[in-house]
Amino acid sequence: MKKINTFILFATAFLLTTCKNLDNADPAPRNTFLKFYEGPYSMTAAAIEKIPGGFAVLANMVSPSNSSTINQTILFETDEIGIRIGDYHKYDNITAKSFKPLVNGGALNGFIVVGDSIIINPNVDQAANVSISSMAVLVLNANFAETRNRLYITDKQDLSLNHPVKDDYFGGPVNLTENGEAIVLGTFKRGIVNQQNAPEEQMLYGLTQSKDSSWFKTYPLLANTYSNAKSVHASNGNIIWATAVADVQGDFTSSYLAIPYVQEQSVPINFSQAGETSTQLFLPADIQPASSPAFGYGVVGTYSQITDGSKGNIFFLRVASNGTIIPGSDRYFDGIGSFNTTPQNKDNSEILDEGKAITATSDGGFVLVGTMTTTPQKGNGGKDLFIIKVNAIGDIVWIKTMGGTGDDDPAGVTEASNGDIIVCGTNTLSGYASVFLMRMDKNGELTN
Repeated sequence: MKKINTFILFATAFLLTTCKNLDNADPAPRNTFLKFYEGPYSMTAAAIEKIPGGFAVLANMVSPSNSSTINQTILFETDEIGIRIGDYHKYDNITAKSFKPLVNGGALNGFIVVGDSIIINPNVDQAANVSISSMAVLVLNANFAETRNRLYITDKQDLSLNHPVKDDYFGGPVNLTENGEAIVLGTFKRGIVNQQNAPEEQMLYGLTQSKDSSWFKTYPLLANTYSNAKSVHASNGNIIWATAVADVQGDFTSSYLAIPYVQEQSVPINFSQAGETSTQLFLPADIQPASSPAFGYGVVGTYSQITDGSKGNIFFLRVASNGTIIPGSDRYFDGIGSFNTTPQNKDNSEILDEGKAITATSDGGFVLVGTMTTTPQKGNGGKDLFIIKVNAIGDIVWIKTMGGTGDDDPAGVTEASNGDIIVCGTNTLSGYASVFLMRMDKNGELTN
């Protein structure tokens, strides 16, 4: 593997995973760190957020019960150096997708968590009703307790000859508005007998300042299936996100990128697109605002000229504050070819790469985090982290690849107050998954 100057630190940490409570095992504080957080069963990272005094991590775990399994969401806090504070807080019957801390006057007042609640009934008449998904919203106080009954977007209509299949609703990203209201982006599948072929359509769910249900609106912008990125943003009554639009022609499917930009509770006012006239995989994973609002947003994801993603590169592009994709802003990164820092042709892929998360940096640039799937000839044969710092226009500042034994999959990235880079994700080794939290300096280095 190329550029593995930090690999030894990463691999050494993995060798220490036989030591329980590794997250509390540091003999002394460090400026940077790599820590692991383990549960009794496999635990996968879903998201990370900054909170006063440290970070909050959202994860998921499947726990066995007497007769079945229980999906659990896990929420926990760490301090600035990654030491876990308090317990793992567990919530049954939900698979979390996103969350936001509720902060007022510099004090943490709680969290809002969004995910899926799935009911499985193998004895129903219609196969499409075996698994029914509802979008679930949890509102927690500062002590991690649920403050009310969970809010659900679900199909409440009874099954009948006229309604033989339930609609499915899926949770997605959540964010807060300037006045403390909440916006949730999700998707839904209409109930038809051949449910697996129903397209996923988009929906927005609004909550009041007290996090009560306020409004609900669907956006069937095109008769296609949508795959939304992990973030949604609201500003001055407008809502923006990134999505992949699947174009199905017979047995062939390709996807292109779209940026829906809508007025709250109203119609789209912009729907900028990229790749809509060509055939490829164009899959956005995350969209985040630049450090200065005037510079709009950065988007990261995966591009492949082959629709199965086998020629995947990480892409980055910029979006203006009005939701328009900025022409010529797209950049492409390959885990091998990009190390010479020259522009990469989007269709040149020496190794499979996927873009997963992005954060703006205080110097006006962005940090992109993804994976590279290595081989025994190139790397260690698993998924390694691929981390790229770009300036405001997408030119490479530095690139790092880091990996240990097993597969490493990032869930989120953010910038600390001093400019350090925080990456959260999942390491999977021999079928067992644990959450990792890594703090690098602003140059992407792990140092004491």
